[in-house]
Amino acid sequence: MTRTEDIHHSITEADDLEELREKEIPLAEVLRSLAGHPLQIITRWNWKSALLGAILRASFYFTVYQASRESLIVTMTAVLVELSFRFFTSGVSGALVQSFRRATPAWLAILIVSVSLPLFSHTVEFITHYSQERFFSNVFPASENNARTYAFTISVLFSALSAMFNLFAMRHGVLLVGAGKETKSLGSDLKKIPLLVFEFVTYLPILILRFIGEGKLLYALGVFVSFGLAVGSILGGFRGKWSWAWTTALGAWVLLLAWTLIVAAGMRIIQLRAKS
Repeated sequence: MTRTEDIHHSITEADDLEELREKEIPLAEVLRSLAGHPLQIITRWNWKSALLGAILRASFYFTVYQASRESLIVTMTAVLVELSFRFFTSGVSGALVQSFRRATPAWLAILIVSVSLPLFSHTVEFITHYSQERFFSNVFPASENNARTYAFTISVLFSALSAMFNLFAMRHGVLLVGAGKETKSLGSDLKKIPLLVFEFVTYLPILILRFIGEGKLLYALGVFVSFGLAVGSILGGFRGKWSWAWTTALGAWVLLLAWTLIVAAGMRIIQLRAKS
């Protein structure tokens, strides 16, 4: 029996991907497992992602609504509405992301996660907040300064980034649930997150600089351009406005360029200090 057949056989028998011990699992087999055993997303509901996701999103909505000068009661209504569904959806999303942590090729797994999860979570988010303001505004006050629109739009990008970070963290053994010995306490995970955040936000700049150093300028340009196009497509697509697409793409390119220069300067300083 070949290696591929062996993996296929074990996945066919397993009710949960976390029962497998392979370090890498073909993406097609991950999708096959999820289709054949969808309940693993519920039984492996990621309470860590649920807790952190609910807190972060509630804080995010509170900040955006207050920045939009909404009244406190409107702000707290939006926060409570967000909490009402986010705790559940974040747990499901976390379980789904965890299912892809060993999927190969990694880039395709990242693409699927960064597109499918925002699509799922923001469909729920839009319906919930829209229904609250459209049909229940006489009970739960609606926003008066378009705060919901601003919050929803920015939240889409936040979801894509958080989905990618969760996958990045889970590939490093953090925020796992139901993964046997690999599962650590929440406290242990939280201690590792600051370093992971740093590694995550410097990943693209370091990758671009590495390609430049190796003379692969087209690769570096491809990474740079793809980042802006992805950000613009996500925000423009969900907002349904071309102006949002190209302006956010330009903003993403400016930020990535500036951050890459900062990272390059930091790496240069470290190299000089190491030589001295």
